[in-house]
Amino acid sequence: MNIYQLLAAVWRAKLLFVLTLLACLGAVVAVTLSLPKTYQATATLLVGLNKGADKAVTYDVNLGEQLTRTYATLAANPNVAEAARGRLKLSTPPQELLQRMSFAPVERTQLLQIRAEGRSPSEARTLANGYSAAFVERVAGQFAAGQTQATVSINEPAASPARAATPNPPIYIGLGTLVALVIALAVALLRERLDNRIRVAEDEDMVFGHPILARLPNVSGKRGRWKDIEAFGLLKTNIDLSSDNPAQVLLITSAEQGEGKSTVAARLATTALADGERVVLIEADPRRPGLGQRLEAAPAPVGLTNYLAGAADLDDVIVPAQVRLDVIWSGPMPPNFGALLGSPKFEALLDIMRRTHDRVIIDCSPVLARADASIIGFHADGTVYVIDVRRTTRSSVQAGLNQLGKARGRLLGMVLNRTSVGGLGYYAGQTPPDAVSPLELAATEQARHDGR
Repeated sequence: MNIYQLLAAVWRAKLLFVLTLLACLGAVVAVTLSLPKTYQATATLLVGLNKGADKAVTYDVNLGEQLTRTYATLAANPNVAEAARGRLKLSTPPQELLQRMSFAPVERTQLLQIRAEGRSPSEARTLANGYSAAFVERVAGQFAAGQTQATVSINEPAASPARAATPNPPIYIGLGTLVALVIALAVALLRERLDNRIRVAEDEDMVFGHPILARLPNVSGKRGRWKDIEAFGLLKTNIDLSSDNPAQVLLITSAEQGEGKSTVAARLATTALADGERVVLIEADPRRPGLGQRLEAAPAPVGLTNYLAGAADLDDVIVPAQVRLDVIWSGPMPPNFGALLGSPKFEALLDIMRRTHDRVIIDCSPVLARADASIIGFHADGTVYVIDVRRTTRSSVQAGLNQLGKARGRLLGMVLNRTSVGGLGYYAGQTPPDAVSPLELAATEQARHDGR
């Protein structure tokens, strides 16, 4: 994933990204403000040798630094902590007191810093000074007993700290902001990963490795039929230009029901009719026929299934709907429709339609519902795959494409239906009367074509 894809994923999940970021920032601020404050106070001690020591030893700087590091270690002895606890009258165990103390020599000096942590400035100061005094007394006792030649004195007593050492709100909130950004980005990318919906940018011309033939606005409803004239004109043009030999027999299908394939088939037929072509529209979905509703015409009781079963002649099933527009309705549902489609009679029917019509458009059941689309796609010149971008999942689309590939059909491309970008152009502002039906629209377009 490159930077542009990353930004696009974040933009698509911008609301989730912002909400996650704000929630994380709120949590960081709340935790920072709720943490108990800890104050630190530091006393500085001077480690040296008594005046009677050898002068060579006295002025050995390296020996002084080594001595200071030694006493930094001795200051952390539990016996010193026990003495400090008694001096300060604390009930805290020595080990717990040592956890609140730190001892460090100042580099290239003979200074030793004793730092104490407290819940208040005064407590931190009292602990640091009390512990330092206890340590100085202990070393002084050893010096008086002749156990050491070193002396330790308080060079600078601890003062009350002006502010808490922890938490540090600017640092905590700054680091928390970086972590919140990473978490928000991870949530946005996870949503993108788990989102099974189809996401196609406006400037993309391929989807699932196949060309996008057209992006259609909502093609359902009477008021949308004029608005998509230009979009369907573009669809037909792209189909014709998809190869040197334009596909004469077209299969219109989809992965699942309700994606608009029947509407696309009907509107594509009327668009071809408007271009002066002689068109036959075949309804090959007897289980859930939908062309009658799309064309706003009453289906004939005798249709494709009757012809393929040998119960009707071809002249009985071809119904003229307009001049140069014929319809073969589905007919009643037989028990073996798949076998009828695989019979030589269906292939012979397509051969006849090729000779008598310029364009044969077939509306059949979805690819994932039955084997009908796979059988017809093998005989058709090309398949148009309709995708409802609002409801179809990527897994369904890919499963349908896999099935079409197994049938060795020729896929011309994809039609993205019900998109927010329809490329309406000049027709976008036209709103014809609601009563105009697709066949009436076809007649109007045909009259315009004949009058040229």
